[in-house]
Amino acid sequence: MGYDGSEGAKKALDRAVTMVKEGDEIVVLFVVPPAKIEEFVGFDTDLTVEKAQEVLDEVVDSLEESGIPVTSLVKEGDVAGEIIELGAGLECDLIVVGSYGLSKVGAFALGDVAEEVAKKATRPVLLIR
Repeated sequence: MGYDGSEGAKKALDRAVTMVKEGDEIVVLFVVPPAKIEEFVGFDTDLTVEKAQEVLDEVVDSLEESGIPVTSLVKEGDVAGEIIELGAGLECDLIVVGSYGLSKVGAFALGDVAEEVAKKATRPVLLIR
């Protein structure tokens, strides 16, 4: 699942957790865009791999306490492209993403990421509002 620490991502993670069955694992991916993007809120505009990993470490700790197997990954690059590529590479049963992320302009910026994932992914996608 794509995760950026936003409220939309938290809702998507909550939904993913409700769908976990025995033997399932959640893979949480935080993609750091390749350049500073000033539309991002909730983080310094210097979003780094280290900061992204800190966010994911909290998620991992929480899920592991609940007994849910989890793997976290941080990648740099095109957000939608990295989510799509990982989903295909792992042959995920389901890609879960929030429809809104860390952008000030909501649907226009990161909503486009969710839309691109939904349109181009070769694995099933669940968008959470």
